[in-house]
Amino acid sequence: MKILFINDSTSNPNWGDRAATIALMKMITESGGEIIDKVTELELITSTYQRGFSEVSYGTERRSIKEIVKTCIPPVAFTIKEKIFSLINRSDDGTHIPRRWDEYDSCLKFTTENPDILSGLYDTIQQADLVVIHGGGSMTGNGMLPRAILFLTYVVKKHFNKPVIITNHTVDFEQQEMLDIARNIYPLFDDVVFRDVVSVEKCKSICDGRYAPDSAFLFEPYPLETWLPVAQRSTYFDVWPDIAHFDPGKPYICLGGSSLYPYLNDPSSPVEGYIKLVDHLSTIYPDQIVLTVSDGRDQGIFQPIAKRFNLPLVGLSTPVQQAVDIIGNSAAYIGGRWHPSIFALRGGVPIIPISSKTFKMQALATMSGLASTAFDATKLDTEKERIGQELLNHLNKGNEMRRNLHKWAEHQSERCWGNVSYLQNKQ
Repeated sequence: MKILFINDSTSNPNWGDRAATIALMKMITESGGEIIDKVTELELITSTYQRGFSEVSYGTERRSIKEIVKTCIPPVAFTIKEKIFSLINRSDDGTHIPRRWDEYDSCLKFTTENPDILSGLYDTIQQADLVVIHGGGSMTGNGMLPRAILFLTYVVKKHFNKPVIITNHTVDFEQQEMLDIARNIYPLFDDVVFRDVVSVEKCKSICDGRYAPDSAFLFEPYPLETWLPVAQRSTYFDVWPDIAHFDPGKPYICLGGSSLYPYLNDPSSPVEGYIKLVDHLSTIYPDQIVLTVSDGRDQGIFQPIAKRFNLPLVGLSTPVQQAVDIIGNSAAYIGGRWHPSIFALRGGVPIIPISSKTFKMQALATMSGLASTAFDATKLDTEKERIGQELLNHLNKGNEMRRNLHKWAEHQSERCWGNVSYLQNKQ
């Protein structure tokens, strides 16, 4: 079966974006699908659906995707998303991407009458037997990315009459315009798979969706005894320009960021909160604290903290499997990042969630049987004692908790193949 894969985020250095897409494409291939083309996250955000380095327009500014990419990958390799984040919520986009449901038919007419908009993608859609959309964390807010995905779905269904599924995703639309669009587009999907049970409940009135665990559960950390002979080598975790000198053979906890921070008026404002949190954790936890940067927009938060406290920092460019090994062999993970939390649970590591952009951290904690409270990511200075107490509570439960979490996560890794069951059933 020939597959057009939409929202390929492997070009995004974010650990979770890479992990989820790699795993989902692996499942598609092993289920008999042939991915004949991919629409990247960047192509969706630029809203042209054109292949390769095509010219795109933003109001009076014309820039090629190639130029955008050049500005997105500095020598330090922060992240594409950090540089193009401002594009995601731009309102001065092309008129062919509708903002309201009542614009859909006119935008469809405009798009199909102007073939340059779809460019090389036109032939690919015609050749494809199935379009698979990797929703991930994209289906929230009212920015370009979710609007482009939903409109492209409409084009494929109405103009090409091709089956389309959306899988491995969370939905959290609060704006009325996006809710109206979702109510009309989601019933068109041939299969809808959510990565959390909260999304299933929230969307019951608009579609017949179901739950399957995030595809990133496919990644598994190496057992400690197997991993240590390699991991304890000097400089093994130092991915330039960051230094992550720590001994994985001794206890350590991992501290991560939050998907909420880029949406704050001052994205660097969490630094002081983390300083106070690290100060407090150091008084109650005698072992190693490892900082983890799973998204480029957390880099500016954690680099000064690493320098101030001389803490190891596992940087953005760390390979996904290595990040899974590090977090999955820790004593606990504290953070507001969805996929690093999955990496932790996959190794039986308890998570202490802080709030994120959506409800996803509470959902993951609840599904895994942990407390569903997510501590306020914007008030870490006042939450530090409660976070510290939760850490001690988890550590005191010892191996029994770890075994239970590991067993649950292993079951999720088996169930995550439900993301591609539509494809499997069509073979």
